[in-house]
Amino acid sequence: MAKVAIVGKPNVGKSTLFNALVKKNKSLILDMPGTTRDRIFEYGKIDDKDVLFIDTGGFETEGEFSQNINEQIKLAIDSSDAVIVVFDLTTPLSIQDEEIFKYVVKSKKPYILTANKSDIKKQEFEYDYYKFGDILKISAAHKRNLNTLKEKLGSLINEVEKRADCLAKIAITGRSNVGKSSLINAILGENRSVVSDKIGTTTDSIDTPFIYNSNCYLLIDTAGIRKKAKTKKAIDKLSSIFSFFAIDRSDICVFLIDAKEGLTSTDKFIIDKIIEKNKGLIIALNKWDLVKNTPFSEYEKLLKEHLPFAWFAEFMPISAIEVKNIGKLLKKIESVEKICSRRIPTHELNEKLHTIIRQNAPFSKKGKEVKLKYITQVDTNPPHFVIFTNRPEDIEENYKRYVRNSMYKLFNFKGCSIKITYRSSKNEPDIGED
Repeated sequence: MAKVAIVGKPNVGKSTLFNALVKKNKSLILDMPGTTRDRIFEYGKIDDKDVLFIDTGGFETEGEFSQNINEQIKLAIDSSDAVIVVFDLTTPLSIQDEEIFKYVVKSKKPYILTANKSDIKKQEFEYDYYKFGDILKISAAHKRNLNTLKEKLGSLINEVEKRADCLAKIAITGRSNVGKSSLINAILGENRSVVSDKIGTTTDSIDTPFIYNSNCYLLIDTAGIRKKAKTKKAIDKLSSIFSFFAIDRSDICVFLIDAKEGLTSTDKFIIDKIIEKNKGLIIALNKWDLVKNTPFSEYEKLLKEHLPFAWFAEFMPISAIEVKNIGKLLKKIESVEKICSRRIPTHELNEKLHTIIRQNAPFSKKGKEVKLKYITQVDTNPPHFVIFTNRPEDIEENYKRYVRNSMYKLFNFKGCSIKITYRSSKNEPDIGED
């Protein structure tokens, strides 16, 4: 999913444009500079593709909040796939305009230059802005030239997606300072990420493609995630938000645990979020070379006891700094990708469903029989199955868990989180009927 940052100096109409693009009145719009200070995120559509739009505060060179706001704006630019720069046709070119444009160019992110408030007759400063390049005149308030802007944005997003046309997106995630950047460097064989003992060295989500066994994978190096109570700085909050969005758009998450420190409440919090999103999951025990006198099998057993909902995950020890077991990790990524992307024939699914029912049929509720009629696979990454039944509302959670666990036993879904939906259908035949 593409991320688009909307930037500019205060009061140029960024929030109005943001609301017009996402079609929601989420940003606060007042005729006063600095109204938007915290970052606002919302999904929108460009050419039927999901896009994450980021509304930023106004770039300032002075003021009580200027340093904090500008840090967040730069982080939003660095973490985006494309940038919309907004100028104001009714005001003269300023040092803020110059500085924000310089930073966008320096970031090397594709951008679109817009000049807002074209509906206002007084536009004596229009030609000042052409020094930056081609300018698209718009009116966010009246949606003038908005379709043209969307077309240009669609072209930029298509180019971004072509560059990232890989087999799977792999998010390297975990809490701060567990070795995510070191692992990225070990996989890529180069010092791409800044590696430091200082917590929070990586502040944004960076995508890097790499080739393994002739297939392209996209690595997403995420900032360390901290629980809300510990996330005080605005830049930390923004980093955590981007990390969760990285998880959201990934296919497989490699979650790092500091093996020497052990499992923490923050680890559990992040793993729960990954499972909620039904992502493929590999839990890597990093810094395993520092663990003494503990067999991995015992460590893994203890972890599974504390992570009962992550029992389907792959577990393995690694050392990113020492580059140990990195080849085995890549093999697991390849294996999990194949499992999560495979499609099971419908006849085979229904044969297994018949076995599941024969071993333990859903019990009748209130004297009315519950029948599972038919199963089909509707999607991959994650594998999503729909079971048609005469009474979906009467199926107990315990029985749903039984069906889910049986699917894992009958099919190899190691490392892959599956989805099962129960749907009502009076027209589907019973299993075994013609």
